[in-house]
Amino acid sequence: MRYLRSALVFGAFGLWLSGAASAAPVSPVGLTVLVDGVNAGYYDQTQIGCASGSGTSFNCSGTDQQFGGSSGMKMSWDMTFDSEPVITGTTSVTNLNSSAQQFTLIFTLPTTVSPSSLMGGSLQGGVTDNNGLSTGATITAPAGSALYTAIIDNVVQQQLHADPFSYTEPNNFQSSNFASANWGTPIPSAPGPAVGSYIRIQLDFMLSGNDSASMTSNFVVVPVPEPAPATLTLLGLVALALRRRSAR
Repeated sequence: MRYLRSALVFGAFGLWLSGAASAAPVSPVGLTVLVDGVNAGYYDQTQIGCASGSGTSFNCSGTDQQFGGSSGMKMSWDMTFDSEPVITGTTSVTNLNSSAQQFTLIFTLPTTVSPSSLMGGSLQGGVTDNNGLSTGATITAPAGSALYTAIIDNVVQQQLHADPFSYTEPNNFQSSNFASANWGTPIPSAPGPAVGSYIRIQLDFMLSGNDSASMTSNFVVVPVPEPAPATLTLLGLVALALRRRSAR
């Protein structure tokens, strides 16, 4: 009976793995940019320099100079979009105005995950004082928002460095990093929903005039497998065998 029980358990585990749900292949990705809440443009995967990576992934890098530049800012990025699905990478922004502006960068990966998911993500970054003013360089979470927001199908899943977060590098022509933050650790482990259309990272921040900010972020979502009917049958047999054994 002991050998039967072991065989049933391993058989059930094997069928559970074979019935595991998987994420859809990578679809066309995009970047939406807003400055002070005004849409400064949407850029598709060709415009943001995406090239196929290993397997089902896109590696996307470039600068806004490639497509004419965005109003009041200079931007560069090095992002990867993967079918797991994962969005990860580094984005840098320089405020070209002498006064503070709000910048919102939204990276979107169309995908599906079912029947449910595990999630996690992180954010780290810093600021640079470019003009030597006594006020230094400051990055702030806009009112009611956060530097980092993870979104699934237009529903916020997690925010990092939310309002009233603010960080300042006080020294002229110096750079420094604010505290890193993460969620769903070990990434990914936070219970999440199915993904019907897309996952998204939104970076949203106020940046002091003529200064720069750089952020490295990621959002990882993996499918939670759903047991197949055959797996449920085998699990029932396991329970029956254990019950018979305990009755002896």
